[in-house]
Amino acid sequence: MSAAQHTRFASPATLLHEWTERGDKQPLHEVLLLGFTVDLPFLERVAIPVARGLGACTAVIGDAAQGLYDPVDVRMAGRSYLHGLAGCRGAFHPKVVLLIGEHACRLAVGSGNPTLSGWGANDELWTVVETEDDASHALLADLAEWLEELPAVVDMAPWTASHLGEVATLLTERHVNAPAGPETGPRLLHNLHRSLVEQLPPGPVDEVQAYAPFIDPQAHALRALVDRLMPGQVTLGLQPRWSSYDAETVKRALDGRSTGIRLLEETRMRHGKFVEWRIGERRHALTGSPNLTRAALCTSTGEGGNCELAVLSADTSPLLPEEGPTIALTSLKGRTLRPFTTGAGRALVLLGAKTDSEGLHVSLARSEPTPVVISTSPDGSPGSWTGVGSIPAGRPAFSFPMPEVPGAAVRATCRRPDGSSAESAVVFVYSPVHSARRHTHDSGPRLSHDYTTQALFTDERAARRFETDLLRLRELTTGMSAPRASPTTESATSTAVTSGVDRWDAYLADCRRMIGLPLAGLAFGTAQIDLPEPSASRWIVSTVTFAVSAEEDEEYGEGAEDEDPAVDGSARVPCVPPDQRARCRGWVRRCAASLVVSDTSDGSEKLLVRPLPVRLLVAGLYVQLLAAGVWDDDDHSWREGLSVLLKALALQSAPNDGTAEQQAPPETGQRVDAVAAVLMTLLSQDATFTGGGEHDVSAARAWQNHRSMIARADPAGAEDLMLPPEQALARVASWSEVEQIIGLARDNDPFAEVIEEFRDEGWSVTYEDGIWEVMGSFGNPVPVAARVAARLGRQRANCVLVRAWNGHRWTFVAWDDPHLVLLNHPASVWRSYRVRPPATPESRFSSGDLSAVPGRVGPLVPLQGGPPETLRKVLADVGKAYPDLIRLLFADVT
Repeated sequence: MSAAQHTRFASPATLLHEWTERGDKQPLHEVLLLGFTVDLPFLERVAIPVARGLGACTAVIGDAAQGLYDPVDVRMAGRSYLHGLAGCRGAFHPKVVLLIGEHACRLAVGSGNPTLSGWGANDELWTVVETEDDASHALLADLAEWLEELPAVVDMAPWTASHLGEVATLLTERHVNAPAGPETGPRLLHNLHRSLVEQLPPGPVDEVQAYAPFIDPQAHALRALVDRLMPGQVTLGLQPRWSSYDAETVKRALDGRSTGIRLLEETRMRHGKFVEWRIGERRHALTGSPNLTRAALCTSTGEGGNCELAVLSADTSPLLPEEGPTIALTSLKGRTLRPFTTGAGRALVLLGAKTDSEGLHVSLARSEPTPVVISTSPDGSPGSWTGVGSIPAGRPAFSFPMPEVPGAAVRATCRRPDGSSAESAVVFVYSPVHSARRHTHDSGPRLSHDYTTQALFTDERAARRFETDLLRLRELTTGMSAPRASPTTESATSTAVTSGVDRWDAYLADCRRMIGLPLAGLAFGTAQIDLPEPSASRWIVSTVTFAVSAEEDEEYGEGAEDEDPAVDGSARVPCVPPDQRARCRGWVRRCAASLVVSDTSDGSEKLLVRPLPVRLLVAGLYVQLLAAGVWDDDDHSWREGLSVLLKALALQSAPNDGTAEQQAPPETGQRVDAVAAVLMTLLSQDATFTGGGEHDVSAARAWQNHRSMIARADPAGAEDLMLPPEQALARVASWSEVEQIIGLARDNDPFAEVIEEFRDEGWSVTYEDGIWEVMGSFGNPVPVAARVAARLGRQRANCVLVRAWNGHRWTFVAWDDPHLVLLNHPASVWRSYRVRPPATPESRFSSGDLSAVPGRVGPLVPLQGGPPETLRKVLADVGKAYPDLIRLLFADVT
């Protein structure tokens, strides 16, 4: 074990991303993130999807009075991960990132909150421990003890405490025999029962250097440190405008000591905290979460101080930056105190809410003298709250029967005896059913490796393995039903979802498991947020240890820590070596051709279609290779591949044998349309839709077949595929070109604006075989089908056929003003109506209650009785046979 400055970790998110690149594909079981302020929407972009894709059970815990988010922006809390709150009289202030795998662990203890600032913009300080092959480490054993003790001192919901106990048990099982003692490396210090200052070795020491962004107004912590360490020299780092301090109290605290003030540059907020001292040539350091305040260093949590976590290390390198002038203590001036709020500032603290088979359970930090009203909301938005009941006075926790419409967000309100009112922060319902612990990856179909685009374009073995994987994936996902042309209604796996944002998050998680995180980002344009570029001095890790089993000692050898890890290039346009271009052309052409194949194994011909994530992925790879310039200027063979890809995107793969197909969320259809617009833009380059040349004919044919998809597209949905022309011979689609092709499609499509209106509702709308198909998470499909029929009917003189389907029930409407015929499945009875102005199908059927709709004519006609007379005339007008209509309507009903 050695101490070293470590620059590999751009932020704690790096630990997760490095796990995805492990050669041994070791499962990740647990991810634990602790912080003071927590930005859940940020984590749901940079961390939660990665952890979920790796199969990890994830928990995020922060101070009950802090939260940098609007509840309406939180999509996954309680369902994809446990969001826990902790409260104490001071601030819940530790910063921890813990990853537990099958045989490896990663631990980061430092100063950065799980926010964009803490993981990206600020200068922070971390201690990182890495273990492999079931090796132990003292810091992990210390962390297990702290997690076990934490719920007894800090307020948290019982299920949050239980989760921390489970994590502590996992750590204890592995690290109970970890070596301990002053010579075994860094140790974890906490202040649950004793102040941190009391746990520092007593002086005298030769020198103390310290920095933290907060110094308490009376500088009590500085006085306590010099009294404990008795230094001969003190150097205090300050950012003159950004540090929080009072010059006069600092002078009084350090009076009598030889003191210098190091004025640090202010290009970035320095948020790292440390106290380091030197005895002779040997340095020691205390790093982690505590600021230079009385609540952090001089008071235990149990006595009303903060809850802090720190690392005590020996033989460290200097932590105080050398740059910046050093002035005498007497020259320090100013008072730049900034407020530092703690959990005590919130009068009513709701620690959490949980649902299970017995109902809704809520937990307060403390009982209240008056009843506390509990309300739920689907998303935390204003005006969406519904009361579910009250917690009786004097009760810190209570259980309610499950609400008829359980909300994802919960808040508490109460009126004090003095007439004032109090409202808690919003918490998110924890559902163990959805957030169940998973210690193995899902068993659904998936690629055998997490490929990167650079590897596929430069490594022939990886590309061949990928091709074989695609063939295997098709065999695993092939169904027996004929495909329908609706690209928005399939899923990667059979994970159950509910609706709205839940469905999209679950769908993306399934896709990441199917094709891997890097390729899923290319398929759906969901690459991780770019964190700010680090400065040269930031993210210094005070002590890094890399523990391995004794058997592996020789393999890693000395100096292994200093090797630069392989990093996938971040350039948007890949670089393909000249000797790999011919191979890439043939490889991607074969991948495209394999997306849709004909199967005659049972004597009848049908199409087998690859899952939608795979089709989007191959389209993305094709666009990237065009941008990389792998085709010569006079080689237009790429056009055929684009035509094949457009056809593939317009098809829906069939459900697996014996299973009902999961309805994919509307976002998938939006991505498909946008990608199709990019492909069509590329295909139309150097071609016209009215010419007679070879390129003109293929472009015109594709335009005619897929114009409706292009008309629905939003260019922002595929902005990631609008690549800059950086390479020679590059073929790229610019934003303006894509916008132009979409505008042209809309000019030729009278339904484009109407369909856009429905897509704003979160519905997908497709057209095939004369029937408009509407799919979404709506409840009653009757008013939806009537509304769509009415709107589309205004655009054309003849009738329209519409089916609205929510995945469980559907309604079919044939509308030929003033006649309307309706079939409501599973009722399967034909109903005929006459709808005369000023009534419309939309107004007449808005309630969805067919028993209350006026204007019905003729008797009810059972499905097996044939079409009613009105429908017979409508079908004759559109040239469709009744058996064909029934086959289309019931083809995907199981």
